[in-house]
Amino acid sequence: MKRRQVVRLVALSGVAVPLAGCSNEAAEGDDENDDTDGDTDDQDGSADESDEREFSGTGSEALEDVSVEGGLTVVDATHEGDGEFQVRLIPEEDDGSEDDTEDTSETESTGTLFADSSGEYDGQTAWHMEGGTYQLSVVAGGDWTVTVREPRETSGDSMPVSLEGTGNEVHGPFEFDGSHQPSGDYDGTEINVTILSTTRESTQFVFHEDSIENPTEFEFDGVGYVEVKSDGEWSVDIE
Repeated sequence: MKRRQVVRLVALSGVAVPLAGCSNEAAEGDDENDDTDGDTDDQDGSADESDEREFSGTGSEALEDVSVEGGLTVVDATHEGDGEFQVRLIPEEDDGSEDDTEDTSETESTGTLFADSSGEYDGQTAWHMEGGTYQLSVVAGGDWTVTVREPRETSGDSMPVSLEGTGNEVHGPFEFDGSHQPSGDYDGTEINVTILSTTRESTQFVFHEDSIENPTEFEFDGVGYVEVKSDGEWSVDIE
């Protein structure tokens, strides 16, 4: 039942330096077949850009100096093993002057949590990140892979859209053009559906388990990705 939409890889940057025991496999593009100097134009003339990096390891590990451009960031993670599995991007401290203030936010102290599960895991989640250098922190009991990508599409599939899958998934890009009516179904205990813009820091709530039976119409314009977080199988329709 699980369906995924794969974002095209166009540009690569920000290779991380792993700590001892870590492996870092950065995806490589084919420069010989790239006649556009890093930018790919769709038929409608809009640019499609995505920075994608892949990391892998076994057990709890950390990778330093992971560069994030800033904006929509999607993390695709898998875990093969037992026990806790968590994936975070934690901001690294600047080398500049000291800050005497002690007002440290939760995001700054614990990072942004992209995966939090137990046992085997295969899913994607998204977040609007600030640009900077991060530590990729992975808590795991077995083999894992993490792909960090920063989609920057300015065009996508038009409405309506019908999606179905299992667990945490991110689908897109889609073009939203005003008022939209969502509906859906799921067989788990939790579900939360949101839309994240690729061109600005904008997130639109769609529905969760308490409102899925009677979701309200929402307003959203521009290109975005649909993020579904759930503990079971689900279907989402947006008209």
